[in-house]
Amino acid sequence: MSDSTKLNKNISAQFSWKILEFPTITKKSLLDSIYSVNDIHLENYSKESLKSALNSKMKDYFSKNKENTKDFPSDLEQTWNEHAEMDVFSRENDFLTLKYTGDGFSGGAHGYYYEYYKVFDLKNNKTLQLSDILMTPESSIWKRALMDNFLKNDLGKDQSQMLLVKEISPNRNFYFDQENIYFLYNQYEIAAYAAGPILIKIPISDVKMMLNSEWLKRMGIK
Repeated sequence: MSDSTKLNKNISAQFSWKILEFPTITKKSLLDSIYSVNDIHLENYSKESLKSALNSKMKDYFSKNKENTKDFPSDLEQTWNEHAEMDVFSRENDFLTLKYTGDGFSGGAHGYYYEYYKVFDLKNNKTLQLSDILMTPESSIWKRALMDNFLKNDLGKDQSQMLLVKEISPNRNFYFDQENIYFLYNQYEIAAYAAGPILIKIPISDVKMMLNSEWLKRMGIK
């Protein structure tokens, strides 16, 4: 759903969202988890219900910003915007990984951007947790693995110069394939805005002894 409007004589606004419908997924708790990232909470997630939810979001966005720009000092023409997308990133071994992205601008020093991944276990009808993959996600071993691989991947990027933390802990923004587990950290999460999103990949071969055996078996990793 997308549209645009004039907020005042100098400021226009654009709204653009894309979400997906999953008619083959029937478990309510799983659907709640899928759409919670976009702050959508419905009794049912039919196509019409989702369209209605997006339409309400768009109306609220235009209404809120029309009010916000009443006394906004601007002699230059600007376009404020809000954009969000939901996409299927991968589907393998009954693991569905969705990628959520969004960006926007509302008159500040700079805009914003986010990228978020969420993995769903379609075999067991649940949202996959770190504890389903990592045997001890709270272990300091993972902090060391994340920092080591961050520094290894940072060659020439200078992101390490903008770190805001002394150690990096696993977060819930993760996905995986046959060779690596990936953790994504958005701006300001562990580094300055200028560093951009930081993706850290940890080779499975390096940490296999610390991974859940059932997950390894399901992934076909020996």
